[in-house]
Amino acid sequence: MDFRRKIAAAAVTLPVALGSLLAATAPASAYASDNCLDSSLCVVFDYNSDLEGASAHFERDNVSNLAGYTFDEYSGDAGYGQPVKNNAASLDNVSPNSYVSIYFNSGYGGSCDSAPPSALVFRLHNTYNENASFKFAHDTSCYQF
Repeated sequence: MDFRRKIAAAAVTLPVALGSLLAATAPASAYASDNCLDSSLCVVFDYNSDLEGASAHFERDNVSNLAGYTFDEYSGDAGYGQPVKNNAASLDNVSPNSYVSIYFNSGYGGSCDSAPPSALVFRLHNTYNENASFKFAHDTSCYQF
């Protein structure tokens, strides 16, 4: 491998490695990126219906309370900087093998929606702009997409 290729490979590998290290220190993170780093468990919430507006990515971990998370992608789009809690209208379940269930209340309670693996949900049903928690699991008591 010539010197320029080694430098290019390091330029790509170093940010990914640092991002993985930083992500491992947080309980759950909303990522400012177009793709999930670990798509085995990933959900993308969107501020508007039809997967429009600002977005927030969450990977790996369930979140029992969405307070403190913001729509941190696509500066200038509707909803950018707004709280995710009680503001998500649509979602993309990027997880290829896992359902994601979204709950009206913190702590995985109340009315809920459940999206199958790889589903695009253009408008949440029970949790439209009323979403406080989510987990990577199939909850059969939820509205099923």
